Amino acid sequence: MFQGARQPMPDKESILEIESLSSSRRDRLRFVQFLFDLYQNAPLWVPPLIRDELKSLDARANPGLENCELQLWLAIRNGRCVGRIAGVIHRRDNKLRNLEAARFCLLDFEDDPAVARLLLETVENWAVEKEMTLLEGPFGLTTFERSAVLVDGFDRLPTVVSSYNFPYYGPVIESCGFAKEVDYVEHRFELPPELNSKYHRVAQYALKKKKLRLVEKKSVSELRPLGREIFKLINAAYSDLYEFTPMTNSEIDALIKKFFNLIDPRFVKLVVDTEDKIVALGVAMPSWSGLMQKLKGRMRRIFLAWLGGELKGSRDTLDLYLIAVEPELRNAGLNAIVMQEMHQAAAAAGFRWVETNGELETNSQVLSLWKDIEHETHKRRRIYSKALAS
Repeated sequence: MFQGARQPMPDKESILEIESLSSSRRDRLRFVQFLFDLYQNAPLWVPPLIRDELKSLDARANPGLENCELQLWLAIRNGRCVGRIAGVIHRRDNKLRNLEAARFCLLDFEDDPAVARLLLETVENWAVEKEMTLLEGPFGLTTFERSAVLVDGFDRLPTVVSSYNFPYYGPVIESCGFAKEVDYVEHRFELPPELNSKYHRVAQYALKKKKLRLVEKKSVSELRPLGREIFKLINAAYSDLYEFTPMTNSEIDALIKKFFNLIDPRFVKLVVDTEDKIVALGVAMPSWSGLMQKLKGRMRRIFLAWLGGELKGSRDTLDLYLIAVEPELRNAGLNAIVMQEMHQAAAAAGFRWVETNGELETNSQVLSLWKDIEHETHKRRRIYSKALAS
């Protein structure tokens, strides 16, 4: 049994039931609260903000759910919640991928296979009723939300945009007939004093050959007007990646509103062409995992974080969020430009460690960025799938 999990043993007469939730705030709060109850004593769990979780589950507030069917369930034993799961059918994504797929999302459960089995069977039955032929997960509800099950790296602190779960999740999901579909890997390395000289050579050649230049923005107010252009570049760069559904303008605007106030312009690297079009970017942030643990899901605890000097994030670890390059320039050395500039900014700020977020194990282009840097692949997360009976 994993330390931190709340695991009362069921008695012989216990009754395990499933409860379908409404979209009311009360039911959404019950759904979110179970996560906090389950992980309240887990030292490596990084709590999300409760207000953000509630908003994410609200189709009226989350534009990413505009083309989706969403249903929430709780597993109840003798009046007490012991598990949760969400089912999602993303119609626009299915059309793009030419699939009839449902997703299971936000799966959490006590260390009891019967609970997980009931939750997953409930989503399976729901998906079959909707005439779906495939069930995949766990996904985030929409783009850039936490997804995948941690299967390696249980002794490591997650970044704020990745998830943490107890070690029993993966084996239990597999026992329910699900198989690996794809893995995401994360790396950690000590910031080297200098990058391999080839990064500088390639960067300088690419800048000159393609007539590109770097653009620096000193404040969030300077970056904000570029928000839509930045996310549309991400749409183009990530369009052929597994799980990625191009964002609509309403989704982009919501992400700008949610994230741009948090951006540190020192770690946003932009490359533009002769027409000032953004053709490559890199985004990193000081680690906020410690801050989020201090907040415990509630913004009203921000004063305590301020007293602890944690509002600006870690002074030790920089989290790399993403690198995106215009598809037509994918092999033109622009990654080297972004890497070199990010290294210089991180070194100037005094960071010692760098962590990546999830990278597809099949994305050789991104994984090759680290081949000349001594690094540790310290976390692995997995998406599962299961064919459904027609």
